[in-house]
Amino acid sequence: MKLHDLLDEGLVLPRLEARDRTGVLRELAARLETRHGAGIDGALLDKLLKREELGTTAIGHGVAVPHCRAKGLKAPALALGLSPDGVSFEAGDGKLSHVFFLLVSPEDSPGEGLRLLAAIAALTRSSRTLASKLLRQPSAADVIRTLKAEEEKGRG
Repeated sequence: MKLHDLLDEGLVLPRLEARDRTGVLRELAARLETRHGAGIDGALLDKLLKREELGTTAIGHGVAVPHCRAKGLKAPALALGLSPDGVSFEAGDGKLSHVFFLLVSPEDSPGEGLRLLAAIAALTRSSRTLASKLLRQPSAADVIRTLKAEEEKGRG
């Protein structure tokens, strides 16, 4: 499963309004709950905040991958948010995060979620300019096209 296959224009927020970590999580969680409401057991924001308390989900190069598990999902759910100004997610490289992949995996089958986390990390390593490429896109559709191109480039 590819990241871009989990996204549509309604799950991509090209210009997040949030200016802090909690705001980013709130904005993206609300979008996922709106789109997958029947499949997410609620309290998504609380789960994400608790996960962040364990340690940052920023993986460097301007990318963070907040994630958790939820009951009721049959497959992983993904939302993507972009912040041109950046938000502190306490990244190990000391840089602000600009790209946020919010991943929620089914509680009873986390395997695919783990594979997607690994895919995001690999994509970030192979395309260190991923954040700047995504941030330059004017629309959600363009963000998805760019992500797809980067994923396909990484296969070769």
